[in-house]
Amino acid sequence: MAIRILSLLFFLSASCKSTTTELQTLDFGVFKLKAPQDWTIIKEQGIDSYIGGLTNGKDSLWFDYGQYTVDLGEAENFKHLFAKDTVNGFAATVMKPDTVGKGYTSIYVPRITKNDKLTIWGVNIQEQDVVLKMFKSIVFKNSDTLKNPELTESKFVYSSYGNRKTLFFQNCAGCHSLNKELTGPALIDVMQKRNCDWLYTFLTNRKATIKDSIYLALSKKYDTQCQQFPNLSKEDVEFLCGFLLE
Repeated sequence: MAIRILSLLFFLSASCKSTTTELQTLDFGVFKLKAPQDWTIIKEQGIDSYIGGLTNGKDSLWFDYGQYTVDLGEAENFKHLFAKDTVNGFAATVMKPDTVGKGYTSIYVPRITKNDKLTIWGVNIQEQDVVLKMFKSIVFKNSDTLKNPELTESKFVYSSYGNRKTLFFQNCAGCHSLNKELTGPALIDVMQKRNCDWLYTFLTNRKATIKDSIYLALSKKYDTQCQQFPNLSKEDVEFLCGFLLE
């Protein structure tokens, strides 16, 4: 009798454990991800991109897959942290609020194909750790599942400038456009010739670039000198590069 009771208790314990930890695969066609059993797909109709979502009735996530970038705005002025990551072989940026449940939790994969990007986001997410694990499970048809390092807390840093678009418009848009010349050169043209490390040095320590051929050519062509930004961190400039190179 005692053995029967112990066996029953073991069975019930195992059953409860499996229902709370077992994951399902949600298939959105162009990508898949793993989610707890209580999450279901939300179908939406997009115009110029593929959109949709998923929810468990408490938290909801939305996605936009295509050639356009989703602007998440200033997230109602809540502070956010950002992490550069690799998700199953694809470079990605993960954003989470400084305070759980107050702001955006999102992932941005800037280059899936030549033209396609993916943004998944949720607002005021309560089960943030669960959602971050869901992000790490995302796979595309050409994913490399051997390249999926752990998303550790140490990867997250603050950006004092909000999102990437805000960083550009606050510091660069007065003189620069992305694709055409204004007072200064089109920034995408510059980034095709130099990398993010060079841009960081140029913006924060101008003297170190005065002999660079690109710097000399731009100084000769344009009458105005670009402002220096010594307070920009390396992470801030990498964040800006993500906007310029996407």
